[in-house]
Amino acid sequence: MSIRYGIYLSRGLDMSIRATHSGCWCKICGVTSAEEAASIADLGADSIGLNFYSQSPRYLLKKDAAEIAASVKNCSIIALFVNPSVEEVESIISEIEIDGLQFHGDEDSEFCESFGVDYIKAISMKENYSPKELEEYHPNAWALLLDSYVKGLPGGTGEIFDWNNWPVAKDRKLILAGGLTPENVASGIKATMPYGVDVSSGVEGEIKGIKDISLVKEFIKEVKLA
Repeated sequence: MSIRYGIYLSRGLDMSIRATHSGCWCKICGVTSAEEAASIADLGADSIGLNFYSQSPRYLLKKDAAEIAASVKNCSIIALFVNPSVEEVESIISEIEIDGLQFHGDEDSEFCESFGVDYIKAISMKENYSPKELEEYHPNAWALLLDSYVKGLPGGTGEIFDWNNWPVAKDRKLILAGGLTPENVASGIKATMPYGVDVSSGVEGEIKGIKDISLVKEFIKEVKLA
């Protein structure tokens, strides 16, 4: 049993990703301040993503991530990594109150499952995936996140992929990501009928990593209407 898991049991929590609202699951990723996080949670997001990929403009130091996680009580907190070491992940889940992990690199199932925490595995949509391939890919992942493929970038590109290539996977939760904005998210949901949606750059202003709360509000509103 991990240290963090023991702490969660003592607090009556289950260290799992939760849908706190009905309808399409909605995650706002790359949150960089406690003030942003509290506002986003109050607007009705199901989950907030904290980025621990050092090459990202949304990268967080552990102390800042801990402050954000502590400020949010009514939605889940997911920690995002790209090809991390075991020590990096364990350092986060042992010291910060997170509910799930999200992996955007080449991590295999054994690695992702080794932490005993719900996780989301991202797939770059550089090719079409068959239902069989999706059923067999990280079979124990809480969900698969389908994101746009841009060479050399693991996510947060602000580009959409061809929604006509959206696969069908009867027994998997599929999350739509990549280039979503308040203007196009309803169309994306109608085109793909995903379990949920994930946005980062599409609700930011001119400065990467700083969320525009008015755009977040509009995005969540569109998700719920769709």
